[in-house]
Amino acid sequence: MYLALNILFGMLVVGCSAMTTYLISISRERLWLRSKKSEELYHKAEEAYFDLSAFFRERYELSQMIVNPHDAREITAINRHIVDLKILVGLYFPALGHHLSGVVAATATGFDQLRLAEASDESNRANAMQMLDYAVSGLKDSFDHFKEEILRAGQTDGVGKISDVLFNRSHRRMSERVLSGAA
Repeated sequence: MYLALNILFGMLVVGCSAMTTYLISISRERLWLRSKKSEELYHKAEEAYFDLSAFFRERYELSQMIVNPHDAREITAINRHIVDLKILVGLYFPALGHHLSGVVAATATGFDQLRLAEASDESNRANAMQMLDYAVSGLKDSFDHFKEEILRAGQTDGVGKISDVLFNRSHRRMSERVLSGAA
């Protein structure tokens, strides 16, 4: 009878340790994946912002009130960036969806203001160009906010062992200082 209980207890201990090991390895893999995907999402957001800012920088000049025509291929490349961002956010960071929506809305506003500036006559040109400039500024702000949230979502500093949380507070403060800096 005692032999059967010892064997049963031994099997229970082995099963629990195997399950714990499995859960720890899955947890580490998820942390690694979250870190890599947040890094990829940040790079995609940077690419999209740089392409958008280059697009708008080439399209208008506020000091001379000039709006230059654009090529449809440029907009196609920008749309590909937005699709990539939507895929990454949808699959890996759904909590960032509303921040991405802000970026998409700011992008659409920028394109709408560009169309209005292109169509404006000389009497409304100054107002249309100023509104376009405000829209491009809003686009930068929305991307900056989105990138801050990406970094916050990808942080693995606060996840892990309890001893890391208790004893490495200075490390956590340093990572918060990095995140609060301008991107």
